[in-house]
Amino acid sequence: MTLRHLEIFLTVCRFMSMTKAAAALNMTQPAVSKAISELESFYHVSLFDRIGRRLYLSDAGKALNHYADTILSQYEESVTFLRDGSSFQSCRLSVNVTVGETILPELCRTVYERLPEIDLQISVHNTAAIENQLRSNECDIAIIDRSDDPSFNAIPLYREPIVFVASDSLIPRSHILKEDLLKQRLLLRETGSGNRACVDAWLNRISFPRSRIWECTSDETLLTMAEAGLGIAALPQSYFQKTRNRSVHTVAVGGEPFQRTFYLLYMQGKYLNRITLQCIDIIRKTVGK
Repeated sequence: MTLRHLEIFLTVCRFMSMTKAAAALNMTQPAVSKAISELESFYHVSLFDRIGRRLYLSDAGKALNHYADTILSQYEESVTFLRDGSSFQSCRLSVNVTVGETILPELCRTVYERLPEIDLQISVHNTAAIENQLRSNECDIAIIDRSDDPSFNAIPLYREPIVFVASDSLIPRSHILKEDLLKQRLLLRETGSGNRACVDAWLNRISFPRSRIWECTSDETLLTMAEAGLGIAALPQSYFQKTRNRSVHTVAVGGEPFQRTFYLLYMQGKYLNRITLQCIDIIRKTVGK
């Protein structure tokens, strides 16, 4: 079994067709079929269920798909890493929008103070996108608010409350009942974000109408819309605390608490260079609680 076998297998998985995979790889269809048969003989399993003229991944095939992607991405990383000496000083950090809008600037300043030689590369996305970045080796470490994938190493850092925010003109009170909330419009982050996941289950329990939800990828836009009296926004408490001069206030809803835990994540089995390990230590000591 070689890396080429795994490349062929992943291509067949992408197209779910031996013929299309062969065309993409500039191979003959029998050669692709032979490589898959050799893999199945090597692992003593069937990787595909062949139903009619279509292919479906078997359970063993799904498992190998995950391992093959990890093996090939780490192989490619090793080539890039070892051929490029500057890689020994680089750390690719991805954070979600809440982290980017709250603790990231101070965190970067601290990292640069303690590791002036670091090549720190930052990207900001929502939680779901960052999980995909970790799996596809597009970042080394990440700070997000979810850790339910067993393929991640997860280090708890801190907890962050989510608060409901409304304008003085829309809701002058500091507390409303759940029944009153059902009459309002909610201003929420997009599906896939940690903010949204934090409140979605509760909204389902109270049967909040989806037609009364407006979505946005920016906390600042949600705050601006709330300030204009367009609805009630769900925002990270740390972000709201930066807006004390705005004409909005927090609104408790039936005493319901909303909190999420932020984690520092990296893939199980991933090689982390010296500078990245030092960066992890700084992050833990700076924002960990």
